[in-house]
Amino acid sequence: MIRRATQEDISQLVHIDRSAASDHELEGYAPPSYKRIFTDEKRLRAAWAGNSVDGLSVYVFEEEQHVLGFILIRIDANAVELDNIIIAPEHQRKGIGKEMVEFVENLAMDLKKKYVTLGTTRNTRTGIPWRSYSFWIKQEYTVEKEIETEEGRSYGFTEIRFRKTVG
Repeated sequence: MIRRATQEDISQLVHIDRSAASDHELEGYAPPSYKRIFTDEKRLRAAWAGNSVDGLSVYVFEEEQHVLGFILIRIDANAVELDNIIIAPEHQRKGIGKEMVEFVENLAMDLKKKYVTLGTTRNTRTGIPWRSYSFWIKQEYTVEKEIETEEGRSYGFTEIRFRKTVG
């Protein structure tokens, strides 16, 4: 079941984010964990507002009252931006990600948005995209562009922007 996250989910969200990928795995793909709010329970609780954190709505995938993953989304004028999707490692490759993406796509259609957009990263040293790249291709998302950002320059990655027309 996918539902809006609540404050009661915060401990599980932090656990999932911390376990999803190590700082070593993320090197050249994302900022280190100490920079990410979802890895710090105290900071996450302080930033929590309803089911929103820093303008991102938080939804969880739950089974038998256990949160197995979560998604962060932002709604803009023409699109729903899927900011992040994180699934506990032991529950990956079970179709949860696909179900969460379908949820976001349906939400976009219900809100009469034209697109779902998202980004993944490419390590600038190796040229290899983050492991989610092939997942997005399989979900029929197309690469729109690849951009450099200040954050990416700091941590060694470029951002690959994807888009899918849904409405």
